[in-house]
Amino acid sequence: MRREEGDRYFQLGEQKRIESHFAEALEAYEDALTRYPEEAIAQRLLCYQKIGDCLRMMGEFGSAKESFRLALTLAEKGGDEVDVADALTGLGLSLRGLGAVEEAQHHLERAQEIYEEWEDPEGEAYACWAIGGLWRIAGELRRAKLAFEEALSLSEGMGDSTGIGYALCGLGGVTRVMGHYRDSLSYYTRAHTTLKEIKDVFGTAYSFCGIANAHRMAEDFERALGYFARATSLYQQIGDRISYAYTRWGEGTTFKMVGKEEEALEAFQAAEAVFRATEDRRGMIYTLLGRGELALLGGAVTDAEGLLGEALGIAEARPFQLELCHCHLLQILFRRESGEQVSFAEVRKEYRHLGSDFPQREVALPLNLP
Repeated sequence: MRREEGDRYFQLGEQKRIESHFAEALEAYEDALTRYPEEAIAQRLLCYQKIGDCLRMMGEFGSAKESFRLALTLAEKGGDEVDVADALTGLGLSLRGLGAVEEAQHHLERAQEIYEEWEDPEGEAYACWAIGGLWRIAGELRRAKLAFEEALSLSEGMGDSTGIGYALCGLGGVTRVMGHYRDSLSYYTRAHTTLKEIKDVFGTAYSFCGIANAHRMAEDFERALGYFARATSLYQQIGDRISYAYTRWGEGTTFKMVGKEEEALEAFQAAEAVFRATEDRRGMIYTLLGRGELALLGGAVTDAEGLLGEALGIAEARPFQLELCHCHLLQILFRRESGEQVSFAEVRKEYRHLGSDFPQREVALPLNLP
């Protein structure tokens, strides 16, 4: 009887997760887990996987990591190799969210090898997508693009609309930071069409944010703000935290570019509160840099230097190469604002080494970071 109750709660979790109501799905999966007996290894394994997925989507990366570790233990005890790969992929994604790039890489590459060995193209595509995101965070932009392209090819071969949509989002994100804004808009627009057709609410919000950022980089700020508003509205409906926070950072940057400094500061502070709570160090770099710019523009030089220094300290301690370039670029701009003669040649070389054409034009404050 308890096993049947577990099944009922598990199916409720599946329904809520498909609807992108991750908090409600999490509660249902946890209820299911308490009802499955210890010997129900397959069911408990799947519950830990789903709980980890929900926690990760909610930005609770540390708790997600522990759930995936429990799933991995059960998979190694009573599952098959694909179960092991699924748990490794979830664990890698959680570690990626915490900025533990090397450990995440180890788990994701091991998962990819298992999927290839077992001829599981769906799993392989998911692992490629996860690895693409990992390389993007690490600043290996060319490698990230190749991984997303492989994920897209595998997903298209299976006719997997979900995989296609998210691979296109990955390509939209990496081409934007590479400085290819038209390509970014095209990828995100295709992703939006695909994900909206299958009623993927989170994916729809994610693509709205990507479209907004592409318009922002093209300096169509009014249109960007409209898409950011649509993204944040959906994220608030589904209870997402991390993607919501990055959307607020993009919105804040847009406000900064059009001179709405109070609105920009509010957006940066809202995003940073989430990044600090979820230990997303990479996100904190962006909000600290945004706040630092606003402080400098407002004449608070000491505050600006302190915020830039905090961002630089995070970037130097973590493998965030692109964000380190952003810090170096802001350092040069701050020095120029103080009256120094400066050159941007070396920082441009740093960006080009990573595979980014940013910045392409004359560099000035306020800075529209990709």
